[in-house]
Amino acid sequence: MKTLLGVLFFLNIGITGFSQVISYEDFKTIIPLIEKEDFKTAFEKTDQLLHSTQNDSSDMRGIVTYMNMYAAAGMVSLSQMTHDEFLKDAKKYIGQRLVMSGHPCIDSAAHAFNSLQFIMKDGQYVGMTATTNDANTSIFFFEYFVYTNNINPSDLIGKNVRCGGTLQSVEINPDKSKTWISHLYLSNAFARVTDQ
Repeated sequence: MKTLLGVLFFLNIGITGFSQVISYEDFKTIIPLIEKEDFKTAFEKTDQLLHSTQNDSSDMRGIVTYMNMYAAAGMVSLSQMTHDEFLKDAKKYIGQRLVMSGHPCIDSAAHAFNSLQFIMKDGQYVGMTATTNDANTSIFFFEYFVYTNNINPSDLIGKNVRCGGTLQSVEINPDKSKTWISHLYLSNAFARVTDQ
């Protein structure tokens, strides 16, 4: 009987450990780390959260997954991680949902960092964002969004928009310079106006 209770106890811990979801409180603990560009600590914290919530399919997990990749790219920019280490880590998220931070949507002629723009590719609008560090000295990601539904950019220009989707592929800078770190390609993408 003691053995059975011991097995059930450990089984319950295992199930509980993988049944958890990332809370808003968890998310809020990461924001100051990203804001002060403490990428190593942010990477470790997000990695810990993602490992403890593997069955969570919420937007919050998608946001934390993106934060993990963003922190890793930041580490590359600071020589705390190599491009190859970044790629190895990022590839584990292929097929998973990512939810990016909100960006202002601007006309594609404006060419600005940390903003959503639309380009025409094969007769369809594709969203594109160049996400940088605070000083705009390193482009962490060129993000490309292929939307499942037709999108009208004029409905979004001038608004703050959050994009996300399923990560299809990741490419690193072939020169391995820190000018830009990676390209992220997302399918089944969405673009939604945020209040922020």
